Amino acid sequence: MIQGSSASLFVQVVEEGSFSAAARVLGVAPSSVARQIRQLEDGLGTRLFQRTTRKQSLSEAGELYYQHAKRAVEELEAARAAISRLSGTPSGVLTVTAEPDLATALIAPLLPGFLADHPDIKVKLQFSSALEDLVEGRIDVAIRMGQLKDSSLIARKIFDSRSQLYASPGYLEAHGAPSHPAELAGHQCLSFRPDAQKVVWRFQTQQGECAVPVAGRVQANGLAFLKSLAVSGCGIVMIPEWAVAQELRSRMLVPVLAGFAAIPASTPVFAVYSARRHLEPKTRAFAGHLANEMSGRRAGQLGSG
Repeated sequence: MIQGSSASLFVQVVEEGSFSAAARVLGVAPSSVARQIRQLEDGLGTRLFQRTTRKQSLSEAGELYYQHAKRAVEELEAARAAISRLSGTPSGVLTVTAEPDLATALIAPLLPGFLADHPDIKVKLQFSSALEDLVEGRIDVAIRMGQLKDSSLIARKIFDSRSQLYASPGYLEAHGAPSHPAELAGHQCLSFRPDAQKVVWRFQTQQGECAVPVAGRVQANGLAFLKSLAVSGCGIVMIPEWAVAQELRSRMLVPVLAGFAAIPASTPVFAVYSARRHLEPKTRAFAGHLANEMSGRRAGQLGSG
C-alpha cells in the first residue's frame, strides 16, 4: 500500500535529487526528510536508496517504487484539483516558468499579494528562457513575451511591453545626448542580441521609419547585465521600463530620445497554460492576479535590439 504523504515525500526527494534539496523545497530540516525516508524503508522492508559518501541513487526496489509512487501522487493531485474545482477554492502547488529577468522584475513584486489572497496555494517558480513543454514539464503557467505560435495553448494577455532607450547621466555628460535616432551610430549601444551579426534599432520619426545600425563593445542576452553596464556609464541601452523602474526613480538612468517611439511599438506578454489545465482555479487565479495588477501600470517592452 502506498501512503500519500510518504509517497509524496519520496517522489520529491527523487525529483529534487537529494534529501537536502527536497528539504529546502518543503521548508523542513534535511534530518526530518532522512528520518521519514528511513521509516518508509522500514515499513517496506527494503532500501529505496543506495547511499555512498559521494552520491545517492535509487536501488532496484526504489526504481520500482518510484514508478508506482509517482502515479499515485499524480492521482492524488488530480483528485485534489477536482475537489478544488468543485469548491471553487484555488489550492495546491502552482508551477510557473518565466525568463529570469521577467520573473524578478514583474512576478516577484506581485507574488506577496497573490500569496496573501490565496493561502492554500504554494508557488514553485522555474527560471527558464526556453519554451518549456507545459504538459511534459507539468507546468501550470508560463509567462511568455511575443506572439504565440502554438495554437494548442491557452493564453491570457497580461500587458503590452514597450521599449525605451536609457543611459546614465554620466555617459550623456561625457558623450553628449543624441537628438535624433540617426546619431546613435556614433554611440556605444548595448545590445540584447549577441547572436545577431548586425543589430538594427528602428524608430518612428515625423519623416517615417528610421532604421539605425548600432554597434557597441558589449552584447549580452541578460537584461540585468545590460542594465548594470548602462548604470556604470558604458553606453545606451534599449530595455523595458519595468526593468529599470528603480533606476529611473533614483536617476541612475534617464530616458534617451524619449520623443521617438521604438518599432515595434509593443510586444504582448501572456500567461500561457495548456488546454487540459485551464479550468483549474489556481491557474485562473494567478493569471487574473497578474492581469489585474498590471492593468493600471505603465509597462515597457523587452528590448528588441
